[in-house]
Amino acid sequence: MKRIPHRFFARASATARVAGRLGLSATRRVVGHSALEDARLGEFMTQELDQMKGLAMKVGQILSYMDVGLPEDTVGKLAKLQTGVSPLDAEVIRAQVQHSLGAPLEQLFERFDGKPVAAASVGQVHRARFAGNEVAVKVRYPGVEQTLVSDFARLVPIARLASVATQVDGQALVAELRDRMRLECDYGQEAAWQRAFAQAFADDSDLRVPGVVASRSTGDVLTTHWCDGQSFEKLCEEPPLQREAAARTLARFAFMSVFAHGALQADPHPGNFIFRPAGEVVALDFGCVRPFDAEVVEAFRAVARCVVLRDRSSFRDAVVRLGIAPRPRKLDWDGMWAMMGWMFEPYLEARFRFERSWWQSGLHFTRPSNRNLRHQALPPQYLWLQRMQFGLHAVLLRLDVEVALRDVLLDTLEQPLKPITPIADPRGGPEDGARIQPE
Repeated sequence: MKRIPHRFFARASATARVAGRLGLSATRRVVGHSALEDARLGEFMTQELDQMKGLAMKVGQILSYMDVGLPEDTVGKLAKLQTGVSPLDAEVIRAQVQHSLGAPLEQLFERFDGKPVAAASVGQVHRARFAGNEVAVKVRYPGVEQTLVSDFARLVPIARLASVATQVDGQALVAELRDRMRLECDYGQEAAWQRAFAQAFADDSDLRVPGVVASRSTGDVLTTHWCDGQSFEKLCEEPPLQREAAARTLARFAFMSVFAHGALQADPHPGNFIFRPAGEVVALDFGCVRPFDAEVVEAFRAVARCVVLRDRSSFRDAVVRLGIAPRPRKLDWDGMWAMMGWMFEPYLEARFRFERSWWQSGLHFTRPSNRNLRHQALPPQYLWLQRMQFGLHAVLLRLDVEVALRDVLLDTLEQPLKPITPIADPRGGPEDGARIQPE
């Protein structure tokens, strides 16, 4: 693949092809379908979305682990998008690295593997060797910013129409998503956040964040320590105890990030993690990080505490503080209590079994029959908190695990908030060059 299609009409026509194929598939499911047809749909969607990269591929990644009603054989094929199937050609990547780092590839690295280990929505990752150590080199796709301009231009009118007669500011949400994805294109910013998270979780025995190699990183190229481990799909085949340990680590990482550090790795799809024995998890991608205002963190903490401790008396005030009830008198508070109860149900008892029946029991809260949708707001910061919770639970659902999470959440709720901020390039510092510590 030489380059990403970024012109408006090329991307619009690709989107139309995917939509048309989905509509045809839905019709066939009504009259009867086969697993083979579902798999073919998945292959088609995977190829189309992977070719487009950018926002389109991001949507495909979300569909690959969120249970939104797609056939299981379709979802199974979409899982390929977590690491990608259509990388850019080696010469394109070589030129990007050399231009960005200002030297021939052979002078920059002792070895640089031409075949990528992953080809994601904004860039692809190659394994290499530097200063005697294995490293991962993430290279941004040339022109990927143009694909975002094209994709978000189509989203604005859709969001405007979708939010009519609701308290949701659709255009503000699109602007929020656009800003986050633009930041994903800045590997200098990603490196700064990765340093911050590595420092924040440095003493955590179960969570690892690879260090950044500053002298081989720019706005277009990000080089980090290489970490071995197994994929999420392989983890799903492991014994229950190992899956449970990983589930607890993922949950603790998510809630500690919010309540203790005030920032979230906001792209929780399984391809952004690798897994090691005894529940150790390696977080790989910090391109999409959302910091939160302290007031939002404390309001979300108050809501979580009310629901988990079954404190209905303080619930209304906490929800209003969170900003999702702009017209409190019009809200059905029994319905809001029920919805939040479903979202925090995995933490109400000592152990919880993640089952599809539980997931599907909560989907009616997102449908027009839920009267609160007309009166409930979705502030941009809360969008990411909700995505974190839905994404985490969708991942744990795919792990098919019964797990103890109540103690995890209660512990993180007691953590004092000490917000982290991006750590600038410490060129020549202890993470740079030959001082990399081998695995």
